[in-house]
Amino acid sequence: MKEINLLYFKYNGGYGNFGDELSKFITESLLNKKKYKLVYNQKNKDINIICIGSYIHTAKNNYYIFGSGVRTPNSIKNKKLNICAIRGPLSKRIVESNGIQCPSIYGDPALLLPLFYKPKVLPHLKNKIGIIPNFRQYHKFKGNIVHTEKYFLINPIDNWENVINSIFSCKAIISSSLHGLICADAYKKPNLWLNQYPLNEGDFKFRDYFSSQGREYKNIKSVSNIKDIEEMFYKDGNKINLLLLKKQFPFL
Repeated sequence: MKEINLLYFKYNGGYGNFGDELSKFITESLLNKKKYKLVYNQKNKDINIICIGSYIHTAKNNYYIFGSGVRTPNSIKNKKLNICAIRGPLSKRIVESNGIQCPSIYGDPALLLPLFYKPKVLPHLKNKIGIIPNFRQYHKFKGNIVHTEKYFLINPIDNWENVINSIFSCKAIISSSLHGLICADAYKKPNLWLNQYPLNEGDFKFRDYFSSQGREYKNIKSVSNIKDIEEMFYKDGNKINLLLLKKQFPFL
């Protein structure tokens, strides 16, 4: 049985960043277990794959890419990659400009989550707007946004099942985490990008994902002082062909 080595970003705080941890679950769910065995973040393996996250820059020659995206425009140089699907058209443009062939098949693999995971309904969140910070920003929100009648702060380094259950149970999501928005789209929850604390690497990954969905590029800088915030939510959910994306997984 061949070993497939999944490379993903492993954050050591809490249970790890939920978006990155989804990479393990989605890849394991797609994998043909009669032919392959999945291992994680190991060195010197013959077959390697990168899926969820802005993680292509860590790839080495002959790695498989399934739905991952570029982190910054200058992070891909002199690599030979097997790209099966990519997060969005902006990432496609970057990799192709570096001589890497890339199909026009877009989609972050986290969009496939509803095919494999049925969330638990948390009744106390039915009328709440969930707020999901980027995992590096959680401490900034924790002191400013408390659980109120309107908002519920979701910890991005909680167990990923708990995060997804909360996303599914809230009536809408406001997120500075890209995967907060992606998972909200996956489960057809209205959502809105919160760009209160811009990320060091910039907003490329948001523009890339939004472009893949044909979604308007907009955000808010704060949840305060916006009276009609619910009118601003994106409500169209995922528009990507999930069956096409799923078929592109190289180890079915």
